Amino acid sequence: MKQTDFSVVIEGEPLHIAAYLREAGPELLFLIHGLGCSKDSFHHLWNYHPFDNYSVMAVDLAGFGNSSKSRNFSYTMEAQAQICAEILSEFSEKKLHIVAHSMGGAVALLLPHKVLERTETFVNVEGNLIAEDCDIAGRKIISVPPDIFAKNVLPEVHDLFKRFGHGYTAIDDTSADALYRSARSLTAWSDSKKLLELFLGLTCRKAYFYGEDNAEHPTIASIGNVTKVMIKRSGHFPMNDNPEDFYGTLHQFVTTATMG
Repeated sequence: MKQTDFSVVIEGEPLHIAAYLREAGPELLFLIHGLGCSKDSFHHLWNYHPFDNYSVMAVDLAGFGNSSKSRNFSYTMEAQAQICAEILSEFSEKKLHIVAHSMGGAVALLLPHKVLERTETFVNVEGNLIAEDCDIAGRKIISVPPDIFAKNVLPEVHDLFKRFGHGYTAIDDTSADALYRSARSLTAWSDSKKLLELFLGLTCRKAYFYGEDNAEHPTIASIGNVTKVMIKRSGHFPMNDNPEDFYGTLHQFVTTATMG
């Protein structure tokens, strides 16, 4: 894989979006990270050889990782989805598989219909669907006005994210504007219950992956008979806590029509 930069204009704002890209086959795994994270959230995938014949792309959403951090950008979930759609338009000939973690789940669900209708599989990795999904960090971030957040609360949020472990988040590469505005939009979408409706309404094969530590989270009960996949010995970052089981199960889901 190599880092590739894409140039897009969203909300009238020119942005460069960094991504890790490996072109290797006609099927594309498109990976979307969570709040305060980056494309490195999926770093174990590059050494998981059963996916060697798949094209893979992990993006840094605007404001995160190595992508643009404009003070003029809204950082809403729908604007981030527009960015992803612009990038995916360059790979329209490939079969698309979406893997979206945490906040990335919201971004993925807001992709245009023309993208979602060509999606083969949609894997939601503890992605935001209901109000309770904002309890880890989102509500804490927006509990104060943005100027107070940047001065007084951001250091606490840095400590919170770093407790997840090395390689799990990229909080030091996240702008305060992006973190705050993303959290505000993410919380509003999660509280609206519209994300849950969109997820349940997807017509492609879909699954909800979650860590064993979160087996009692209310989101799991809210998704009814959608395929649920528990990754043992893991929490909110199952792809990092237990990458062998996570990517092994992901490969099985992506490559087979049904899952036992």
